[in-house]
Amino acid sequence: MPARPKVPDPQDGAIQAFAYDLRELGHGNVPIPFIASRSDGIVSRAALYAAVSGRRLPSRTTVATLLRWWVGEPSVEDGEQGPFEDPNWGWINRLPPGHEGRPAGQKWRERYARLVRATLNERDWRPVASPVEIPVPVEQQQFIDALRDLIEATGLHDSRWLLFAGITRRVDSYLAGECIPQEEALIRVLKICVDHLEKIDGKTVDALYERLGHLAKQARAARVRERRVARNSRS
Repeated sequence: MPARPKVPDPQDGAIQAFAYDLRELGHGNVPIPFIASRSDGIVSRAALYAAVSGRRLPSRTTVATLLRWWVGEPSVEDGEQGPFEDPNWGWINRLPPGHEGRPAGQKWRERYARLVRATLNERDWRPVASPVEIPVPVEQQQFIDALRDLIEATGLHDSRWLLFAGITRRVDSYLAGECIPQEEALIRVLKICVDHLEKIDGKTVDALYERLGHLAKQARAARVRERRVARNSRS
């Protein structure tokens, strides 16, 4: 990836306009190589440069990482990232009250969300792959088993509505293998369960978060793989 990517044209669509403004924000600010070196491998230097080139829609993690340094101020954040904090945008609330990065970060967060919605709407016209039926992959079953073990540890597995109230049906769909929670939904489920566990420390909570998050990621990848195999065998 070149150190100086082509300047995006703000008149050439929403992604280009977003990238142009993001690039302007970074002028005279913390350089991308420095940010990449402090990201603990979460985002690459290439991904950060791509975000300001406008070639494609950047990931939420990439955008949030740039904004944390360009409108936020990591050195004044209060405390470390908590296990149930939004892993991308949690830095906004860790800034001191009154810090200008709080409203600026929230505005950029909302603008990025609008960009994602607009981009997805533009893609709606593309042909959708025909649906296929697949059995629950091994990786997804491992996630289901781990989630069930966590819920059972609360003692309320057979009365899940007492735990999850309005999201009980969603949790049931996870356990049935109908879908896999995204990161924010999984964090919510974990927080509810942990609040009903006795004698659990921070390290154990972190371990639960890491394990279930990893299993969920593996499960999603497995479903993509199995659907691809099923479609190829049908053609």
